[in-house]
Amino acid sequence: MGWRGILVSLLCSITLVESSSNSRKMWSLNIVSESSPLYSWAVYSAGFFVLVAVILSMYLIVEHLAAYKQPEEQKFLIGLILMVPVYAVESFLSLMDSNAAFNCEIIRDCYEAFALYCFERYLIACLGGEKNTIEFMESQSVVSSSLPLLDDAYAYGVVEHPFPLNCFIKEWYLGSDFYQAVKIGIVQYVCAPLVICCGF
Repeated sequence: MGWRGILVSLLCSITLVESSSNSRKMWSLNIVSESSPLYSWAVYSAGFFVLVAVILSMYLIVEHLAAYKQPEEQKFLIGLILMVPVYAVESFLSLMDSNAAFNCEIIRDCYEAFALYCFERYLIACLGGEKNTIEFMESQSVVSSSLPLLDDAYAYGVVEHPFPLNCFIKEWYLGSDFYQAVKIGIVQYVCAPLVICCGF
């Protein structure tokens, strides 16, 4: 997923916010009309910290783009860094208009799923790709006395579930099947908010 995917996801999230019925009220700052000084103080301080978060995040993204030497790792890391301004702006918009908070929450949930996908892909890239990750997991199945912490939790390369889950879910064996199950689970988690969003 390149920059086009990130830009498309941001444009979709902006379109969702703009399509809400109260979008005009959400974008306008009605601070003067509020009578409570506590509300205006909260809006001003939140606006300041949102601005700081967006500026620092964009600076970090520009620095990563300037030193774009490991694209397989950095493109997913940039997707993770974008989580800060997305959450900050979403929270600020929810503070400005509580009626639009539901739409903003949908955007946040969708981006949270995307950030989880980026984190998983970043870890895979740091481990050297899918093949190296599977080989690493299979090498962890070899029990030795030099790894005392892994002996109990991963006896013979098996991930055992805690009590209520072990009645319903069979044990997981580290390797390619486990990797594929985790990968499918993350993709399902990414697709679930989009399906729920389209349902509303």
